Amino acid sequence: MNIIENTKTLIIKKPFKLDCGKTINNFPLAYETYGSLNKNKDNAILVFHALTGDQFVTGINPVTKKDGWWSYAVGPNKSIDTNKYFVICANVIGGCMGSFGPSHKNPETNKIYGTDFPVITINDMVNAQISLLDHFKIEKLFSVVGGSMGGDASFTIY
Repeated sequence: MNIIENTKTLIIKKPFKLDCGKTINNFPLAYETYGSLNKNKDNAILVFHALTGDQFVTGINPVTKKDGWWSYAVGPNKSIDTNKYFVICANVIGGCMGSFGPSHKNPETNKIYGTDFPVITINDMVNAQISLLDHFKIEKLFSVVGGSMGGDASFTIY
């Protein structure tokens, strides 16, 4: 279910075990990219959004019709220069902007998850983003930056 038109979505088909013990399958991860991935695939920057954020880092957000939440910092000739870097931002799983979340149907009941949605951890979110990096065949990121729930945390992706 892609609730946002013109949003890129990766369907993660492999079984994905959450930290809460549940396994999900065939679920969407909505994302946006800015700039171009170079031949060596060594110019990728993964941007995390804050808890209430979304994947629309820069440009015009198609939902709010406002500038992306980091438009002042991400874009051509800006601090994170999309002429030089390939910027990726995924809406985290559990989010409400196209990725697997409470508004999706539970395949076991055929009803919207709502409050029955499984508990999602930061680790689950990061592991879903690793699936996105695998999709692009990116083995090492140039940088990881972002909001209060990821970019400032200390963890290793690869």
